[in-house]
Amino acid sequence: MADTSKKIENILKMSEDERYDYFIRKVADFEEIWGLSDNGWALLGDNAGNQILPLWPEKEFAELCAIDQWKGYKPEVIQLDNFIEKWIPGMLNDKTLINVFLIPNGKGIVISPDDLNSDLQEELEQYE
Repeated sequence: MADTSKKIENILKMSEDERYDYFIRKVADFEEIWGLSDNGWALLGDNAGNQILPLWPEKEFAELCAIDQWKGYKPEVIQLDNFIEKWIPGMLNDKTLINVFLIPNGKGIVISPDDLNSDLQEELEQYE
């Protein structure tokens, strides 16, 4: 348990760009993405009126963000193939952005579904 806590602590200290790279590698390796759900997915908004879906590479990091407005939300896994085939087109259609690896009291990288898909595809090619 101490090893896991230390790992989480170290990852939370990473910059947004480092966490983004970690997210891409981890998701490509394990082929799953985590969101928070409670009869609907946890969403953020921005000043331009965009909906933003926060996503995490591992269950533990999603759990850490199930606070404040998302208290009671539970981590839910999304299989990578389903995410690429169904979620990406749906988010593009709905004009939803993605917040990659949001941390408590911090930020993540907000990116378009197309850009995230491109980075994931590039990383997945390394695994073929």
